[in-house]
Order: sequence, then C-alpha cells, then structure tokens
Amino acid sequence: MIITRKWLEKYLDLSNITNEQISVCLNSLGFEVEQEIDYSKLNTKLVIGHIEESDPIEGTKLKKTKTRIGENKYATILSTSRNIEEDKFAIVALPGAKLANGLELENREILGILSEGMFCGFNEIGLPNSVLTEDEQQDVYYIDSIYKNMDEMVGREISEVLNFDDYTFEVDLTLNRSDALAAKQLVKEIANYFDLKINNNEHKVKFEKPTESITIDLNKKVEDEVNTVSHTFIGLKNTNTPFDSSHDVWLKHSNVKSAQNKFENIANMATLISGQPFILIDADKVNGELTLTKQTIDEKELIVLKSGNSIVNILGLKTEDKFKVTEDTVTMLVVMLNLDQISMRKQQRNLNVSTVDTQRYAKPLNPNLYDQGIDELVSILDEYKMLEDVQKVVTTVQKQNYDNNVYSITLEKVQDILGIEITVEEIISLFRTLDIEISVKKSELTFTVDKNRTDLYGKNDLCEEIARLYGYDNIIEQPLEYVSFKKTKNLDKKLKDKLSDYLVGAGFNNIKTYSLTDIESNKTWNLFKVKDPVVLMSPLSIQRETFRNNLSKSMIDTIIFNANNGNKSVKFFEMADIFALNGFRQSNLCFGVSGEAITDSLSQVHITSNYAYISSILMSVLDLYKVDVTNVTFEVNDKAIDEIHPYINATVKYKNKKIGFIYKLNPAFEQANKIYPTFICEVNLNLLLEIADKVHVTSEISKFQKSTRDISFELSNDVSFETIVKAMLKDLNYLTNYKVIDKYSDEQMDKANISSLTVKLSFNSLDHQLTEKEINDDFEKILNNLKELKVKVR
Repeated sequence: MIITRKWLEKYLDLSNITNEQISVCLNSLGFEVEQEIDYSKLNTKLVIGHIEESDPIEGTKLKKTKTRIGENKYATILSTSRNIEEDKFAIVALPGAKLANGLELENREILGILSEGMFCGFNEIGLPNSVLTEDEQQDVYYIDSIYKNMDEMVGREISEVLNFDDYTFEVDLTLNRSDALAAKQLVKEIANYFDLKINNNEHKVKFEKPTESITIDLNKKVEDEVNTVSHTFIGLKNTNTPFDSSHDVWLKHSNVKSAQNKFENIANMATLISGQPFILIDADKVNGELTLTKQTIDEKELIVLKSGNSIVNILGLKTEDKFKVTEDTVTMLVVMLNLDQISMRKQQRNLNVSTVDTQRYAKPLNPNLYDQGIDELVSILDEYKMLEDVQKVVTTVQKQNYDNNVYSITLEKVQDILGIEITVEEIISLFRTLDIEISVKKSELTFTVDKNRTDLYGKNDLCEEIARLYGYDNIIEQPLEYVSFKKTKNLDKKLKDKLSDYLVGAGFNNIKTYSLTDIESNKTWNLFKVKDPVVLMSPLSIQRETFRNNLSKSMIDTIIFNANNGNKSVKFFEMADIFALNGFRQSNLCFGVSGEAITDSLSQVHITSNYAYISSILMSVLDLYKVDVTNVTFEVNDKAIDEIHPYINATVKYKNKKIGFIYKLNPAFEQANKIYPTFICEVNLNLLLEIADKVHVTSEISKFQKSTRDISFELSNDVSFETIVKAMLKDLNYLTNYKVIDKYSDEQMDKANISSLTVKLSFNSLDHQLTEKEINDDFEKILNNLKELKVKVR
C-alpha cells in the first residue's frame, strides 16, 4: 500500500509534521514503511510549456516547435517524439535542468538550429516503466487539469499542477490490518497518532430512490463463495472532461498503471481510498439481468459476471470493451461484490495479475464497504461535473454482518495483561479518531469497534490494540515473576501428555492396538533393528506369537480395517512400548494420515495427505521435545521394504542417532488394499527424551515491532531444506525465526526434479526498532549465502 503526503494533506494539517515523523508514526503503529521516495529531489527546472507551433523538418524525424514557457517567453525546442502536436501543454526541461534519469540539459545545436530545452516523458523524470502504458514509455506526456486554467500555468513549476514533487510512503500491511487497503483507514491512524482533526469536507451528493432495476443471479457454482452483492445506477453528463493529470500522477505514485478509459481510472482512485472494488457497466448494454458464475477460460476456472452468454467482467480485471462505460454512456451500473478470500486468491493466481481490485478481493475486508465506496466514487464523479443523479445502493446478498462488534473488558484485566498502570481516561484518549467508541460503567469498558476493523475480536485483541496505541516503547520492561512449588518431576509423562494433547488438537485419534503379532511381520517391519524378539511358548495363534518390535504395522492394519468399513480418510496416533529379550523396552510414537489431512467444509478447504504435512507434524513433535532441528537429518533408505515407497521415505537421524522413520506407503500396496495415499511416521520417544534440551530458558520477548521478509528459491528434490538451512542463515544479526510457508512446482520444474520453496523470515531486536538498512543487510547476507550454495533465488 502506498500513500502520498499531498493526498494526506487533503484530510490532515501536516504543516508542522515532517516526512520523517510520519514514517516513525507508521512504523510505531505496526505499518512497516518499506520505502520512501521524495520526488521533489529527482529533478530541477521542469516547467509547463505550451506548444504553439510544430513544423516537421524535411528528411528527418525531427519537429521544430515554438513553445511558450512563460509570459511573452518562447523557446525553440526540437523533438523526435512521435506525438508532438500544437496546442498541447507539456513538461519542459529548460537548459541547466537535471533529470532523474541522469541527464543534465543544455542548449544544443541540431542541423544548425539551436534547441533550447526538451519535452519530457514520465520515465525520464523518475517514474518506472511498470506504471506507464506503452505509449507513455515512448511519448511526451500532455497535461490536463480540471482545477487550473492551463494558460495561466505556462512557465510554472510542474508541481503546481501535477503534484509531481510529492513524497510517498510504501507501507507493508500485515494480513490482520488489510482494512488499511482503504487509504482512509491510514488517515485515521495518522490523525490519531498526532492528535489531528480529520477534514471531511467532501462533496455532498443527494441519493435518489431507486428507479432503475436489475437482477443479479448467483449460479450454484459460486453462491457459497459470495458474501455481498450490491449495486446502484448513476446518471452521467457527457462533458468530455479529460482525466486530470494530478490524479493520473497520484495513481502512478500509488503504483497503479492508469488506463485509457477515464472511468476506470476514477474507479481505481475510489477503490484505493475506500477499499471497495467496483465493476462499472454501461447499463443500456445489459438487458436488466446479470449472472455471477464460473467459467473455464484458457483451461482455468474463473469467476465471471455475465449478461446472457457474454462475459461482462472477469473479477479482478476491468469490464469487457463491449460493456465499458464511455463518454457516450447515459446510465452507469455500478456493481460491488465481496467474495470468499480463498476463492479470490485462487482467482488472482489463475489470472496471474495483481491489480487494484484483485489485491482487495483477496483480502479479508469488511464485506459491507459498498456505502463508503460509492460515496468516494460519486464524489470524484461530481468533481468532474459528470454527475447527473445517483440512486441509493441496493444490496441483494448480505451473508455476513458486523453487528457483533461490541466487546467489554475491565480496567483491571487490561492492566493485568499489559502490566501497566493505565487509567480509563488514558485508554479513551488513545482512540480519538479511530471510529472506536468507548463507554464506561464502573471499571468496565465497552468498545464499539469500527466495522472496518475485521482484526479486532474480544479482550485479547483489544489489549493488543491498546498496547499498540500506547506505544511499545512506553511499556516498561519487567522480568516475569515465577512462584516455585516443590513437585515430583516426571518429565517423560508430562511430555507424553502434552504430545497427546497436541495430536488430538491436530485432529488425530488415539488408538490402542494389540502388542502381539506374527513372527514374519516382525521380521519384515523391524525398522529399528531390534534383536532377540520375545516369542511366546504357547501362543493363541500364529498371528499372536511374538511381541511386536514396531508400531507401524499395527497402524497400517488399522487404516486398512477402517477403509474397508467405509472410513477412508483417517488420522491416527499410538504411543506404546515395544519389547525384546534382555530387558529391552522402548517407548515409541507412531502417527499416520490416510486420505484427507485437513478438511474444513465451512471454508471449503480440503488438503490430501502429503509428505509436507506428515513431516510438519514430526517437526512439531521435535519442537515439543526441544530438539535442535539443525542437527536433524533425513536420509532416503534405498533398501526400503516392498510395502514402503522406494523414494518417498527417510530415516530420521539426530547426529547419526536413529530417531525414527517417515514414509509413504507404496502405491501398489495402497491400491491392493484399497486405501487412499497414506503417510506414516514412527519415532523413538526414549531417544527424543535423551536428546531433548531439558534446560528451558525463558527468552526475552522484544517489545519492538518485528519485520518479515519472504524469499523463494529453487531446490533440487534430492536435497532437503534442513541440509542447507544452517549455511543459508549463517552470520545473521537480527533473524528471530524462519518458516517454510509454501512449496511449488510446475510441469517444467518436475521434469528438472526441482521445487520452489518460499520461506518467511522474521527479524527483530531486543534493544531497538530495526531500521530498513539493518533488515536489508541481513537479507543481503542470506542472498549471498544462497549464491555461495549455488541456489537460484526466484
């Protein structure tokens, strides 16, 4: 998210506040400022010029222009730009100017003609090509304004019309603050921090009762994924008003490429401010009925809005040309949607684009943004004097509401959780402009939360919000106080109890299986190479003639039994002892997943069992036992038994000590026994207890805002992440945590036997708020370490 100082100044008096103070404000409130750009320092001596005459020079691509650069001041400027036209207002760099692209301008004689300046395109004065159209990358930029008389602006600095001298703050929004994708939420935050009054002198527009009507049907394919459907009709005046150049620059400063269609640009502006995406449609081009459905396009299933058999809009992209709003449109239909974020993230991946709309469709925003969204859109249209009338918003689908936004907490609870002596009056003063109302009854505070804040639920969130606004630096660090009780230690039992609780919480069912098995199975499944098995002298049957030396075989038999009885997706675990002669007794844990590992019907998430899931459970077990995972390795067993997959299996070792085994069953075995893909892990709990870090040190928790970076790199499937992580993260100063968050491969990568891993890195310090440079220095070391390892970063 990017905000600019001059846009903020429309709402806040920042006359006594520096850019550095705004940056400190945003960082301290949890909005990490990743980059700042001061456009006022990129160029000098750029003015507005008016091209009054333009004559081609025969035999060349040059045009000779007479350009007015002030009152009764003219310059002869030669240009090869293909779009030079008379009666246009352009950006002119005068002799002595220094441009962002490094060019220092001086008078230059060409074909015996003295050229006294140059016309500029945006990429020459500091805007990247990524926010420019193909034409803008090659052509001179022409200036239009709905606020200024352009003739009076000739010779003035471009900042007076374009606001090109703006200052931008690129803010990294955490997922819980996606509400700040509406820039006005950041206005509230900054106003609250500096105790400023918000100026809301916007255009006041009267909304009429609906007279037009349209039906928006939901196809069964999407009805469970739609939260809100709203629409309104706006009557337009045909004014042929061009898109204002200062608005165009603001979009570009906000990292948005402007479109050829003025109405799409206006919609983007309103979306950036309000957070609500808009679908703009010429109402006369649809027949009173639309359908939201799914359609396969280029072998990818996409959510689309259709009129009859024609696609009106692919969600996340702009309206199809046939239905676009143009200068000839009399009535504009505005459709506003909110959909399930998981579905829209899939849509974003399938489209392979990141637009103003997709960024907001795919985030958990308040589903009822339509009113404030339409307010912003209508206000901008009114500025352009194109507004004839506007009807009240009609909402036809509204599955979610945020009426349950009232939470209570006592002052004592706040003080207890935060460890600070804070008063009711101080708490109320923290929420001056955040649209969070607080009422007090005795010592109980009741918060009515801003409905845009989808991250605040309950007491703990409220305390975290109070701490954020109070300022982490203002919370005095105090060591935790521990009260010791003399208690009999039984670490093994405690750990097993915690382990059982964790696995049950992760959806596993605890099973108990028979300890006796047949001799042949014991030989085949003797994973731990246990010697001298205990054989019964008088077994009940040949299936129960010896004590088992593993839990895996019993686990697999139980999975097969359940599958044959219609329960094909299962998650089981068992903790039990295995025995042998000479007093051998070993406590093992075995857990297995067959079929779906994660099922959530509410959010329609279905994840099939896989190696990544079973290994993540193992890593959690190792973490519970405080095992240093940097010393843990996974080695493929080339001589695995026939029932185990020959390649998807590993012996898990800690400093060459065999902890256990992790593997997938052989597909042929799975098919023969009619079970879904099955993954098993068995570990030696005695050994885990032996190597566990039994001295637990309470680490100090930083009071400063952590920063995160994601990095993706390609890794051969024959190399485990654990084998390179130590070298990858060596010599770092501020890394506090790392986590693999995604693994990806496509057809081409599969052929090359490689996968892409995405790792989330967390950085923090105990004694100060990290600067961008400190974080970047550590990140640069990681990049260099990967380069030494010859690992390709994506």
